Amino acid sequence: MIPPSSFYCGCVEGFYGRPWTTAQRKNLFALMRRLKLNTYMYAPKDDCKHRMYWREMYSVEEAEHLTGLIDAAKENNVDFVYALSPGLDVTFSSAKEVTCLKRKLEQVRQFGCEAFSLLFDDIDTDMCAADKEVFQTFAHAQVSVTNEVFQHLGQPKFLFCPTEYCATRAEPSVRKSEYLRTLGAKLLPDIKIMWTGPKVVSKTISVESILELTEVIKRKPVIWDNVHANDYDQQRIFLGPFKGRSSELHSYVSGILTNPNCEYEANYIALHTLATWSHCCDGDPDESKEEPSAGSPSDNPTITAEIKLETEGDIESVPPHRNYPNHGQYDPDLALKAAVTEWMEVIMTVLPGNEKRLLAPPLVTVPPTAPPIPSINTCMSITTPTTSSSKDMPSPGEGQLAEELLKNKEAFDTLAAVSAAAENFKPIPNPVNSLVSNAFAPGDPLEPMDCNGDFSSRKETVPSCVVPTKMSSNVSTTTTTVCKVSEVAMQIDETVEKESEGNHAQPENTSNSHSKTPEVEAMAETMTDTDTEMQSDGADADSQPEDVNIESAEPDSDIPDEDSDSDKRTKKLAATEKITVEDVLLLVELFYLPYEHGSRAVKMLEEIHWLKTNAHHICEAKLKSNPSDTAGEWADRAASFVDFSRQVHQVMMRLLNIPNRSLLYDLYPYMWDMEGVISTLASFVKWLGCSKGYKEAFMSGDLEPWVFRGGLTAEFQRMLPLNGAADLFSKKPYLVSSKVYTIRPFLPADEDAVYRVCLLTCADGGDGSGLYPDHPQLIGDRLAGTFLTFSREYCFVLCDRDDIVGYALAAFNAKNFNKQVQVAWLEEMKRKYPKPSETKKPTQAQKTILSFHEDPVPLTESLFSRFPSQLRLDVLPCVEDTGVVKNMLACVLSALKTSGSHGAFVEVSTANKGHTEFYNKLGFVDVSDSGGNPDEVAILGRII
Repeated sequence: MIPPSSFYCGCVEGFYGRPWTTAQRKNLFALMRRLKLNTYMYAPKDDCKHRMYWREMYSVEEAEHLTGLIDAAKENNVDFVYALSPGLDVTFSSAKEVTCLKRKLEQVRQFGCEAFSLLFDDIDTDMCAADKEVFQTFAHAQVSVTNEVFQHLGQPKFLFCPTEYCATRAEPSVRKSEYLRTLGAKLLPDIKIMWTGPKVVSKTISVESILELTEVIKRKPVIWDNVHANDYDQQRIFLGPFKGRSSELHSYVSGILTNPNCEYEANYIALHTLATWSHCCDGDPDESKEEPSAGSPSDNPTITAEIKLETEGDIESVPPHRNYPNHGQYDPDLALKAAVTEWMEVIMTVLPGNEKRLLAPPLVTVPPTAPPIPSINTCMSITTPTTSSSKDMPSPGEGQLAEELLKNKEAFDTLAAVSAAAENFKPIPNPVNSLVSNAFAPGDPLEPMDCNGDFSSRKETVPSCVVPTKMSSNVSTTTTTVCKVSEVAMQIDETVEKESEGNHAQPENTSNSHSKTPEVEAMAETMTDTDTEMQSDGADADSQPEDVNIESAEPDSDIPDEDSDSDKRTKKLAATEKITVEDVLLLVELFYLPYEHGSRAVKMLEEIHWLKTNAHHICEAKLKSNPSDTAGEWADRAASFVDFSRQVHQVMMRLLNIPNRSLLYDLYPYMWDMEGVISTLASFVKWLGCSKGYKEAFMSGDLEPWVFRGGLTAEFQRMLPLNGAADLFSKKPYLVSSKVYTIRPFLPADEDAVYRVCLLTCADGGDGSGLYPDHPQLIGDRLAGTFLTFSREYCFVLCDRDDIVGYALAAFNAKNFNKQVQVAWLEEMKRKYPKPSETKKPTQAQKTILSFHEDPVPLTESLFSRFPSQLRLDVLPCVEDTGVVKNMLACVLSALKTSGSHGAFVEVSTANKGHTEFYNKLGFVDVSDSGGNPDEVAILGRII
């Protein structure tokens, strides 16, 4: 049997949120044995009898499960450390309370546990009146109880977590803290003290800082490392390597326990790289030992893989150790590659999700008694039992954080939006008992996540609600006007271009073209939404040519379209292909570490920032015969970003095919969010490339990264010019689905599909054949045709692979847009749809036709002033992923905001309650006024 190491190295289950299950913990012990990690601490904050109900003894059933865990740990040469957190409400001076504490730990010792811990982190520092009469300070109270319990248990392995557990929480500093000095002087020397480093989540932990602490607490600390913890942010998960801790640190601490992601399956790299860090400090990996210790690297696959990766391709032999910048003998990049290589075996292992898995973010709630937290980057947030309300969260206007935020109103508004979103989060009604209930409480209010089976064997089918609509043969054959700016500036794939060219060459045989008179065509050609009334820079809109071909400016630079033939083939392959090491490495880059994104992710952030800042060069290229080189560079870099979006989409599709379904369930919510945001940005980039009236978007000032939550996903979100639209991104998927939607700018070839979606969404759930048998284009002409004719620049479509299943249509200048509709569109519609004879019971089609012949109710100047833009959204019922609707809205609002708009409105029928609720959920509110709007029409608006 391998003797235990004196150096604690392993894992602490110490996060807030749903604890791991018994099966996951036993799986963890087996992994720790293979990685030669030796310590596990049981300290789940939201496990009921660990913290909230710490006084209660374990039942027979609970005792059986806990005993099984302790035995499993021993079988795998792992020390099981049982921790208790009584600090919420313990009375230190009460003999009855201390006896209760002893009895609880004594019961666990009878289960076979030989190591213990008392945790006093994240609690109120004010003592009750009874304690103030007995103890001089809070530190003296903790020391007294801890020493008494330690001696009562026979002085076993014992760890202590102080209330001042990092440098930022030491008052006034580590060296001058009376609390820490009392611990150092009074706490029995064999009790180890835990420490998280300079901060709660420390980017680096230096030897100098540990030496300073050691001088105060009179012993080497054990590091409680939160570098991979994600319980403080519902949008982040960390797959990067153990980093920021030099191998030299090994000699100055008593151990390191990582407190990792709440999602168990996501922690392989964190544990693997920690093991690599620990073993590289133990001496020469080739040094033979008769009886290796638990911390020895001999026969360790981790070290073997690292050395193999390090020496691969080198001509000369590489020494067993070399020094790496800031990490000593440990190289986090090599450790990451070794971990990913071995993780692939786990990823490809069939591991079904046996129990119901919940798509719930980690639980973080804050008590009213907690002091202000000076930084938003906290993983062990001041927390009450999980029954407390998140509405008790301290105001962000307190303390140092408020001073920083008030310097920048945008930052303050963003944090306020985060707080508002937190108020809508529903915590678990009661703490969870993970020993007997698999970490899922009955009656949990959060929706269960279901998986649509094995996607690798699923046949691709057209959505059942996409009913082919047979257009009438008597439609006019007048050719549809092609928006040349969109077509040429974006340089879409050859298939679409040829189709558009074919429309020019053979207009007479285009049976599905929609009839438009020369009057409407002329107005569509000369229409420029960004007219003088809305141009903030005072430029005359008429000075811009209506139709400029910038092909010469970008001879070798294409912005590829999501729906090109090659891309369709790529998507179909990705839907069945196995995930690769390169895919996993990109996944890691997207979800790296708290203070660091992956190198490719950072590059893409820089690219999208550059594309936004320099998009005006595209507009200038349309005005010049000899455009600058920047226009070509812009197109090249835009194509690169769109390609990056495709790669992320490919990783998403391949992730859906992995045999390890448990891992899929843990990663899917984060990857779903990331893919949706990057896809939306790619669509926005395409829009920038085809926009006629683009002007540079307003760019926010530089802010400290800890002001915002959300990690890389939020960084990409902030690249969209929507400072006050946090509600469009605070979302998680309800189920794992093989359908991954894409959003792109509207193309002329999409017009029939948009009309079809309009018909299907407005025909009471039917295919429209019963309501509009003679006029299949009627409803499209009524609701969508105006946008497609006068405002193609601000139209987007939602695609499910090859099918268009939704759209977002907008007009930048709603006032001018409505004038154009009245002058040209309505007159054409009157000729196309003659007024029907009066009947007592007109059909739905007749009612719609009559609307063209009635005088429209004018909208008020007040409405146009508050909401200068107008839009319409529709999606088919087969779109299961409601989050993509928000992504599509974010895309069209970004386009409007970039051009200078500050608000948008929609017109809905008051009789259609479902449509009103649809827009309400997207953040639109009733802004109807008394300006003549009929009772059956409501105006809903949203500030951008």
